Amino acid sequence: MQEKLPLFGFNVVGGTSTNGIGNVLQQCVNALLVRGENVRVLSLNAGSVNNRLDKSLDECFVPSVSELPYAINLLITGVPELSHFALLPSNEFCVNDKLNVAFVWWELEKIPQYLIDAAKVFDVLIAGSDFVYSILSNNITGVPILYAPYLVSIPKGIQSNRKRFKLLEPDFIVFMGFDPLGNIDRKNPFAAIEAFKLAFPDRPDCRLIIKVNCPERKDDSAVLAGLKRLHECIESDPRIYLIEERLTYPDLLCLYASCDVFISLHRTEGLGLIPLEAMHLGKPVVATAWSGNMSYMNYSNACLVEFDFVPIVEADSLHYGFDTLNIETRWAEPNISQAVAWLRKLAEDSQFRLQLGLRAAADANRYHKQASRVDFVDELKAIWESREFLPKRNKESLINQARESKRRFEYERYLRKMSPFDRFVHKTKKELDRHLLWRFRKGEV
Repeated sequence: MQEKLPLFGFNVVGGTSTNGIGNVLQQCVNALLVRGENVRVLSLNAGSVNNRLDKSLDECFVPSVSELPYAINLLITGVPELSHFALLPSNEFCVNDKLNVAFVWWELEKIPQYLIDAAKVFDVLIAGSDFVYSILSNNITGVPILYAPYLVSIPKGIQSNRKRFKLLEPDFIVFMGFDPLGNIDRKNPFAAIEAFKLAFPDRPDCRLIIKVNCPERKDDSAVLAGLKRLHECIESDPRIYLIEERLTYPDLLCLYASCDVFISLHRTEGLGLIPLEAMHLGKPVVATAWSGNMSYMNYSNACLVEFDFVPIVEADSLHYGFDTLNIETRWAEPNISQAVAWLRKLAEDSQFRLQLGLRAAADANRYHKQASRVDFVDELKAIWESREFLPKRNKESLINQARESKRRFEYERYLRKMSPFDRFVHKTKKELDRHLLWRFRKGEV
C-alpha cells in the first residue's frame, strides 16, 4: 500500500521572542493564515508562552516536534544556527517524508564552508531580501533558493506622542535603534552619533534618540563592552537620549512616529527592519547604500550614503571576524560627511523632508503589497508536488558531509587558539602518529 503523505501546510519552527527572528516568524505565520494555509508553530524559546509576540496565535502552537502534522517544515533562523538543526542526533527537523525548508538571514558576502554544507541538508532555502538571496545564490549550489520579501504589518492608529517620551514639540529629532545582540559594531550607532554631532554642533533644538531593544538580555561580555562604549559616547552631549525601556510594538511605533528623521549608518544588514518600518510611517531615512535595505530603498525614496568596503577586524566584531568564522570578508564603512550633509538638508528644508517621507511611505506600501502575496507558497507547493519524479537527494550523505565539515572547522579554530610553538608541536606529533607511531601501537595489541 502507498504510504499516506502529510497534508500540505506549514510546520513553522523558530524563536518567538521579541527579536528580529521572532518578528519574522510572527509576520510569516500571520501571512500564511491570511492566505488560508494550514499552520502549526513550534517555539524554540524556553518559557515560550511568556515570550510570544502575538497571543492571538496561541491556537497554532504545539508543544513538540511530534505534533507538527503538515508537509512543509519551515525553520526560521539565522545561517549560523543551520548547523545545529541539520545535525540534530534525531534529525527531527530534517525528516524524509516532508519538505524541509530554512528561511534564513545572513549579513556577509561569504558563508563559511561548514554552514554551506549544513544549508545543503535542507531541501529548500528562502531569503527575505535581495541581498540575502544574492549571498545564498553565490555560495550555495544544489538547493532551490526562493525569495520572500519581508512583510511588515503596521497597526492602525499609530500617531506621534512626544509628551509620552518627554520630547519637546519644536525640536528636530533624529532616531536610530538596534538590538545589542545583533552586533553593535555592525549596527554602528557610533557613526550615527558622530554624524549628528558634526551636523548640529551648536543647535540645542536638535535631538538624537537611540533606542536599545531587548535590554534585559545584555548578559554577554561583548555586548556589555559595546554598551559601555555607547554610554561614553553620549554622556557628554545632553541632546542625545538613550532609551532602554521595553516597549510594546504599538508604543515603539508611536516613538518612531514622534521623530522627524531616521538614520542607519550600518555596516551591513540582512534587511534593516527599523528603516522599513520608518518608511511605512512616512519618515525620511538616512542610510548606508548597501546590503538588505536596498531591497526597498533607492535614491528617490531615501537619503542614501555612499561607503567604502573595509575588511572586518576581529577586534571590532566578535561574531564576524576571521577567528570566529574562518573566512576573510568585508563590510561597509559609510561616508560620515555625506550623512552630515543629508541631516542638515533634512533639518533645514521641511518641504523636502515632507516630500521624501511621502515617497518613502508610497514605496514601502508597494513593497508590502508584493510581500503580502506570499508567492513563495506557490513555489513550495510546486516543488512538493514534483518531488516524486525528480532525482532523490542522498540526505544521509549530505548530513555526513556537514558533520565532517563542522568537525574540520572546529579543529581549525582549536589550532588558531594555540601559540605558534604549541601549534608546531601539535602538528609534529600528529604527523609522527600518522606515519610512524601508529605501527608501534598496533604491535602492542
